[in-house]
Amino acid sequence: MFPTERGTSGGEPGSTAPRILLVKTRGRSTVTREERRRMELSGAGPRSLLFEETLNCDVLDENALEQVTGLRSRLYKRLPSFAAQALEATRLSPSYDVVITWSERHSVALAALFAILRVKTPHLALMFWLSKPAVRWPLKFVRAGIDRIVTWSSIQQGVAVNHIGFKPEDVVLVRHPVDLQFFAPKPSRHSIIFSAGSTQRDFPTFAKAVADLDVPVRIAASLVVALNGYKIITTDVREETGWPRNCEVRSHSPLELRESYAAAKVVVVPLLPTDIDAGVNVILEAMAMGRPVVASRTAGQVDVIKDSVNGVFVPPGDATALKECIASLLADPESAEEMGRRGRAYVEQYHRLEDFIDKVHANAVELSQAPAKRGFRAGRSSVAAETS
Repeated sequence: MFPTERGTSGGEPGSTAPRILLVKTRGRSTVTREERRRMELSGAGPRSLLFEETLNCDVLDENALEQVTGLRSRLYKRLPSFAAQALEATRLSPSYDVVITWSERHSVALAALFAILRVKTPHLALMFWLSKPAVRWPLKFVRAGIDRIVTWSSIQQGVAVNHIGFKPEDVVLVRHPVDLQFFAPKPSRHSIIFSAGSTQRDFPTFAKAVADLDVPVRIAASLVVALNGYKIITTDVREETGWPRNCEVRSHSPLELRESYAAAKVVVVPLLPTDIDAGVNVILEAMAMGRPVVASRTAGQVDVIKDSVNGVFVPPGDATALKECIASLLADPESAEEMGRRGRAYVEQYHRLEDFIDKVHANAVELSQAPAKRGFRAGRSSVAAETS
């Protein structure tokens, strides 16, 4: 699957396109790559493969790791998957012009190996939760193993520079993407209140807010993760009791998710206090569908919603304020629809998936043009930086 020497990947002979290795997780998904492609081609799912196909990169995820044989295979099976992927990516790095990691764990693990071993291949890390203690503290010591960070949170950009020690020119702010082709306005009978997501969600406050409303409520969720001090707590909300009678909680396929957005009178993103942009996927998808959005005003959710323009903020943990906001939108459907239209126009201008991919690719190309210089931080000017 992977090249064994430099020059065997990245297009036709003589191509100037950089040879890129993408290190990522497949997450909880059991869908094969072939099935994902079939779904995307048939319109049954968002274009999740467009990133790696546009960059023409080799992908090192858990599926690829399972193809390793021999002694390395026995070693990798004893390690957490992200650590094994970092080791394999380090071994393969001489065959690539740049390595991209897309997750905090993979980025930190690879940064440590690249810094310690003085690996010359540039490392571009896509990260959104640098303030997490398990990320922030290790990166203080191994940040030389990352040549550039791409993040979509201005708050986390500040954490990288002010608390971890990256140079400002090495932390690029690129707006979070949404697939406007898959998530697009469609005719539907607006009949429900909808919520979704997994990270830092405050569904108990949401349940209190909607319990007395005479509108069906649908929540697309299963495992919800929240940071409690230094520990990540994972809860399966489908198994919790005490949901109001008007609430339905279940997992959604991509098509079911899109149908629920389309049916929503309002989309609600209830968040626990956090300095990350938790909820950004749901917010952007709802806006792309032309639906009005209500979200908790947290320290980290600052880059997308313009209050009372393309969405509405409410204080986190305040069920009464959330209920009043939802009721206000339900009572004024014309204003709600206008907010949804403004949301769609906003994401069309700023959050196109294709623009995100182009900016990441431009940074990868720039990094690939010179070997990394481990041991000191060489200043660089970014071709894709934004001021958001």
